[in-house]
Amino acid sequence: MKKIVKLISVLLLVVLSTNVYAANYELKELIPTGIETTIVTNNFSYRTFSYDGEGYIKFKSIKNLKEEELPLSFSIAFFDEKKKNIGTMNYCNKDNKIAGKEEKPISISITQEYLASGSVKDIKYIAMLDDNITCKTEGKDYYLGQTVEEIGYAKNNTLNRDSTLFLKVIGVVGGVVLLIFIYNFMFTNSYENMDGDDVRIGYRKYNKKLAAEREEELKRNPPKPKEKVKTKTDEVLLQEEAAKNEDKDGTDLHNFYK
Repeated sequence: MKKIVKLISVLLLVVLSTNVYAANYELKELIPTGIETTIVTNNFSYRTFSYDGEGYIKFKSIKNLKEEELPLSFSIAFFDEKKKNIGTMNYCNKDNKIAGKEEKPISISITQEYLASGSVKDIKYIAMLDDNITCKTEGKDYYLGQTVEEIGYAKNNTLNRDSTLFLKVIGVVGGVVLLIFIYNFMFTNSYENMDGDDVRIGYRKYNKKLAAEREEELKRNPPKPKEKVKTKTDEVLLQEEAAKNEDKDGTDLHNFYK
């Protein structure tokens, strides 16, 4: 029984000691100095790597998960004791390629060229950002001063300050237009009907106003009577008038009806 207890105790100690020096971390997650972890991306498996605190990142192995040959690459950010970024290593070695499904151990020296602030001794945390498959090598100060949670947000956001200001102006203008629309919709009849009746109502009111103005103008300045156009001479008119007034009692037609 005592042997079993001792065996269990030894196993517990082994498990606990292993957990102290190895843990599972993800991309863009702080990894303290001396802690080993494995991170897998779409292209590589970075197996059992850590920062030793003396200027070296050591990988037990890096495996190429693809079928085709790939240059050895990754992006690792460095952080101080306040968990603020002090530099970024965008590593890509096109001369040191890994064949498809192949894996190899590697140890890389962290030099001052990868740091934008402080020194190698200031590195207290690292974070694997991505596998740098685009093979960039510049940008050690790209995330300077940011926390790991902030990394990639401000810099990778396609909106710069000018774009943000422009969007704010558009938002203000849009808000004003919206307020005008709501005011007209609620307190006027401008948008009473959406089929055009509001336009016709407006024209009817305008036409009534014009008619009233014309009527008022006619009262102030009545039009002159139109002169009759003569189609007959004065002599013909006098003859016609005389014919109407002559006595028709002695005519043959009058005698016929007696």
